[in-house]
Amino acid sequence: MQMALMTKIRDRRGRSKPTAEQGVLDESTSSTGDSESLIAEAEAVLVEDAVLSEDTAGTANGAADDEQPEPKQNWWQRRQEIKKLEGKFDSYPHLLALKPKERYVFRSDYFEVDSSVGCVLSFFHDSAAQDGFAAFWGIGRIPDGLDDRVTAVVLEQIVRRDQKWIDQYTKQSEKLDKLESGEQAESGTTSSRRKAKKVAGDMETVIGELQDGAAYLSVQNRLLLKAPDLATLEETIERISRLYIDRFGTIKAAPYAGEQRQELSGLFKKNDKKRGPGFHFTSTELAGSYSLVTNGLNDYAGEYVGFMIGDVNNSAVLMDTNGYSHHVVIADNAVSDYLGRERVANMWGSKLSQSCLLANGSVVHLVLDGANLDKLGPKFDGLTARVDLNSGDVNMFEMFGDEEDELSIFSSQMKKLTLMFEQLYEARDAGMNSIIRDNLETIAEQFYVDQRMWVRNAKENRSRLRVVGIPHDQVPRLQMFMSYLDTALKERENSSKNNQSTLDALTVLTGVARNLLNTNGDLFNNFTAEAVDGVRDAKRVVYDFSRLMRRGKGVAMAQLVNIVGFAIGKLQHGDTVIIHGAEHIDERVKEYIQGQFEHLFHRGGRVVFSYNDVDKMLADAALNKFDAADFTIFGTMRDKTVEDYQKLLHQEIPKDLTKLITRKGENFSYLRRGHSNVVFHLDLALGINPNREKQRREMQRKARQLEESKRLAAVMTEKPVPGANTTGGGGSNEDRKQAEEKRGALPVRMRKAAEKKMLATAGKASSGPQMTMTKRRDDGSAR
Repeated sequence: MQMALMTKIRDRRGRSKPTAEQGVLDESTSSTGDSESLIAEAEAVLVEDAVLSEDTAGTANGAADDEQPEPKQNWWQRRQEIKKLEGKFDSYPHLLALKPKERYVFRSDYFEVDSSVGCVLSFFHDSAAQDGFAAFWGIGRIPDGLDDRVTAVVLEQIVRRDQKWIDQYTKQSEKLDKLESGEQAESGTTSSRRKAKKVAGDMETVIGELQDGAAYLSVQNRLLLKAPDLATLEETIERISRLYIDRFGTIKAAPYAGEQRQELSGLFKKNDKKRGPGFHFTSTELAGSYSLVTNGLNDYAGEYVGFMIGDVNNSAVLMDTNGYSHHVVIADNAVSDYLGRERVANMWGSKLSQSCLLANGSVVHLVLDGANLDKLGPKFDGLTARVDLNSGDVNMFEMFGDEEDELSIFSSQMKKLTLMFEQLYEARDAGMNSIIRDNLETIAEQFYVDQRMWVRNAKENRSRLRVVGIPHDQVPRLQMFMSYLDTALKERENSSKNNQSTLDALTVLTGVARNLLNTNGDLFNNFTAEAVDGVRDAKRVVYDFSRLMRRGKGVAMAQLVNIVGFAIGKLQHGDTVIIHGAEHIDERVKEYIQGQFEHLFHRGGRVVFSYNDVDKMLADAALNKFDAADFTIFGTMRDKTVEDYQKLLHQEIPKDLTKLITRKGENFSYLRRGHSNVVFHLDLALGINPNREKQRREMQRKARQLEESKRLAAVMTEKPVPGANTTGGGGSNEDRKQAEEKRGALPVRMRKAAEKKMLATAGKASSGPQMTMTKRRDDGSAR
C-alpha cells in the first residue's frame, strides 16, 4: 500500500518510475519539511482516490446525475490563472494603455516620462514676513495663463492634529519662545528681533484661536507640472515664480534638488513622511485659503452653450435651456457676424424655442424687431404657421376663448378696443382720456347689443350671449362700427344740451375710426380668415409685426393689442411665448399685455422677454421683473449700467465680476440663475452653420445615393418594387416623365414614344395610318 501510494505521488509529480537517485532522495527525506510535503501529497492522493471511487460507484449504481464534471486544467492553464490572480499589468490590457511606454528617468530637478517632462514643486514661505493676504487667497496658488500644452495640478493634503499633540508642542513652543526672547534682548539683531516678535505674535494668535474652539491642521502643498519639452517646462516654472511674486510676495514655489523621485512617489503619502515641514494653520486661518472655484453649470439635462471665461476653471457650460417655469429675461446688444448680423438676443430666443419644441411644447413668436427666424435656426416647415399681420387676418371686433369665460372675454375686449384707439390719437390729459374711454365703451357695448352678441344684464341672460364660437362672417367689421360713431356724433351736434367735452371725445373717436378705415382698412376692416382657425393648433406660430412698424408704432401696437389675446389663448402648461424686441412695446399697452400674461402664467405657460439693449431692459423692469426671473442672460454692460443693475437688483455684485462684464469687444454672456453667476463665451448650436454647407450637401448626396442603391437592390430581388428602373439609376420611367413634365419637356426617346402612341390612336380613324407614321418618322430623323 505504501509503495503504491509513493508511485502515485511520483506520477503526480510527473515521474514515470523511480530511479536510483530518486530512491536515495526518498530515503533521505527524514527532515521535517520533506516529510510534511510527502504527507500532504499523500493526503491529496487519498482524497482524490476516494472521490474517484465514489464517482465510479455512483455511476455503477445508476445514480441520476446529469451534471458533467468540469474539465481538468493542464499546468499551463493553471499557471496563467495564477498569474492573473497576481494582478500584473500583463493580465489587464486596458491598464497597459495607461501605463507609460517607457520608464521614468529622473534628473536633478525634473523627470522624463514618455515624450514629456515633469516636475514636482513645493511651496515655501518666509516666516518673518507680514502677509496681509486677502480672503480666499488660496485660489491664487492655481496658475493661469500657461501654455495650452502644459498641465498644472495643485495638490493639498490636510491632517488634523489631536489634542495631545497640540498640548505637547504648545508647551515646547512657549518655552522656546521665552528663551528666544531672552537671547534676542541680549544679543539679537534688528532682523532677528523682528522675526522673533513676528513668531511670538503668530503664536499668541494661534493659541487664542485654539482656545476659541478652532482645530490645528498640518498642510502639505505640491504643484505637479507636465510639459512637452524641457524649454517649455523651464518657461512655465519661471512664469509661475513671477506670478506668485505678483500675487503674494512672500510665497514661492521651487523643486527639491535631487529629490524628484521621492517627491513623485510620495505625492499621496502621509504628511509626516513628506519632505519639509509644510505649513500649519488653525481651521480659522485655513478657511481664508480655500480655493473656491466655480464649476459653471452642469445641469442634469443640460446641453453645451459655451465655455467659462474670466475664472480659473474654464470648463464647459452645460445648461438646461428649457429649465424654467415662469419667465426669462434676455438682453444683449451684440450682433452675430456669422448669421447675417442677427441679434444675439434673438439667437437665445431661437435656442429656447427649439428646446421647448423638443420637450413637446408649443411656441409663439411675437416679432417686433425684424428678427429673421429662418436665419436663426431650421425653418420647421411642418410645425410652423405664420400669420400675415399685414393683411389683417384677424377681425378686431371678434372675440376668442372658451364659452364658460364669456363674461371676462367681453370685458377684455372692451379694454382692447380702448387701447387700440388710444394708440392712434395723441393723449391730452387724464380727464379727457377718461371721457373718451367712457364714450367708446358705451358705443361699443350698444354696438354688440344691436348685433345680438351681447345683452344687458348678461349674468342673468347667459343663454342669449354670442360672444365666442360664431361664424367669422357674422362678426361685424370696422365699417359697421364707424356708422355708430357717426350717428353718435351727429346726435350730439344736434342736441340742445350739448356737452363740449363729450362732443370733443366723439370727434376724436370718429377721426380715429375714419383713419383706421381709410388708411389702414386692409388691416382692421376684414373678416377673420378661415386659415386662422388652424393656426393656434400648430406647434410653432410666428406673428411678425416688423413691417407694421414702418406704418407707425401706433398701428403696430394696435395690431399687437388686437392679436396678443388670440395668439396666447391656447397655450398651456410648458408652452412658451417669446417677444423679440420687447423694448418696442408702448408704455400704454404694457398693462394690458401684462394682464394677458398673468392669465398665461395661471395656465402654466411661460414668457421670454428678449431685449436688444440692456439699458432699455432695466428701464422696463416693471414689465419684465428681471429680478424675479428664473434666469437672466445679459451681454456686456457700461459702468453706469452696472450701477443701475445693482440698485434695481438690491444686491452688490463682486468687483471681479463687474470688471468682467464691462469688458468690450468680446462675445460672452452673463448668466444669473439663483445663486449662480456664470460668464461664458457663447457657442450656441442652433441647428444651422453656414460654414458647414459643403458638409450638408455631401450628406444629402450620400443619402440620395443610398436611396438609389436600395431601390436598385430591390429590383434584383424576387419581388421588385413597382416603378423601379435598373438602367438609369435615377428612379422609374414614370418618375422621370413627371420630372420632365415639370421642367416643360420630355426626353427625345420618351417624346417619340408619346408621339407614336398619339398617332397610332389617331390612325385608327384615318385612311392612311402607314403614310402618316412614315412622315412622322422622317420628321423625327431630320430632327
